[in-house]
Amino acid sequence: MDPGLVGWLGLGVMLLLLTLGVPVYASIGAVGFVGYWVLEGQAKGLSIVGLVSYSRVAVYAFSVVPLFIFMGNVLFASGLGQDVYAATRRWMGRLPGGLAQATVGASALFGAACGSSVATAATFAKIAIPEMLRYGYAKKLAAASVVAAGTLAVMIPPSITMVLYALITDQSIAKLLIAGILPGILNAVIYMVLISLWAKRYPQDAPRLAVPWSWTENLTALKGVWAVLAIGLVVLGGIYSGIGTPTEAGALGAFAALVLAVTGRRLPWRQFVLALVESVKTTVMIHVILLSAFIFGYFMAVTLLPQKLAALLTSLPLPPLGVLVAIMIVYIVLGAFMDMLSIMFLTVPVIFPTILALGFDPIWFGVLMVMVIEMGMVTPPFGINLFVVKGTVPDVSLNDIIAGIGPFVVAQAVTLALYIAFPQIALFLPNTMLGP
Repeated sequence: MDPGLVGWLGLGVMLLLLTLGVPVYASIGAVGFVGYWVLEGQAKGLSIVGLVSYSRVAVYAFSVVPLFIFMGNVLFASGLGQDVYAATRRWMGRLPGGLAQATVGASALFGAACGSSVATAATFAKIAIPEMLRYGYAKKLAAASVVAAGTLAVMIPPSITMVLYALITDQSIAKLLIAGILPGILNAVIYMVLISLWAKRYPQDAPRLAVPWSWTENLTALKGVWAVLAIGLVVLGGIYSGIGTPTEAGALGAFAALVLAVTGRRLPWRQFVLALVESVKTTVMIHVILLSAFIFGYFMAVTLLPQKLAALLTSLPLPPLGVLVAIMIVYIVLGAFMDMLSIMFLTVPVIFPTILALGFDPIWFGVLMVMVIEMGMVTPPFGINLFVVKGTVPDVSLNDIIAGIGPFVVAQAVTLALYIAFPQIALFLPNTMLGP
């Protein structure tokens, strides 16, 4: 049977299964397994599962995933986000839209030690939204700022999404994590500029604070930030300097988070067990999805569809940048209707050869990929952060959140355009790393 025909049939069956509500891991895993069996025979088809499990997933590099997940769950359970928000609120509260800007700053700091967008959004939905509403902020601004700021944890390392992209594409985890630092900071700054412009244009949506905090009080508030900063610096400093691998840095970060939470009496036994259980469940879920994605990738490889797609796209009467922009637009549209992390598992094995054939840096494309994942997390109707915030703060309706998220989506599009126009935003730090 023609491998190309089998490939197209496989893609059609996979889309049908997804439409019927079959989980992503089952859809891509089943199609990949059966398709590979059809093309390569029973013996190779049966051996591919064991081969992929051992050679692609049961590897040392993957161990960074549970470590980052556990570190984020410990920080989430310990309530350190409250201290981070208190500090940023003191320092930024008097700015236009100060409480919303403080939320962005706190989310960036917390994300630098947490790595989970959902945990960051849930944390500051509980802390920041009631505070903003108490001071008369419009619900749409209060909720949308938390929804958007939560996505910073996807870009700012330690980012689990970056690690997964690196595993799928066989890229350096260390370089991808470091590549997210400057883009993450730029993303946060653009959010803050947007909030400032919003507050100046519609002052009734973000009343100015008039609390006379002294410099002594502001400096005292920083004591709540040092723990999170220390964890972030331990992880990133170890990776950037080459002193340790991402796995070793993740282990040290997870240990530091646990020690700080326990010594500060912030982590009761019940919360510790819950953090451990959630870490195991999330790790197993990611493991299964990765296994399915790799099997699907092997199937795609023997169909030669990725290579044919790369040849087709590179032959179009468009410059490489035009093809890249078209790919990004497709991802943005897909992100409005599907979970973007699932889209990454589905599409990267197919589209990655095209990116290489066009001559683009795979680390830079990883940053672009994470940015469109951010956009998918806040874009109606299926952006996951919309529902996280809605479920955490019942007083805010989904309509309120959707009414305010539009400007932040535009800000994300501007940020993506800057990443495309200036690749060195993402590549400067990885190119100066002291380690491999």
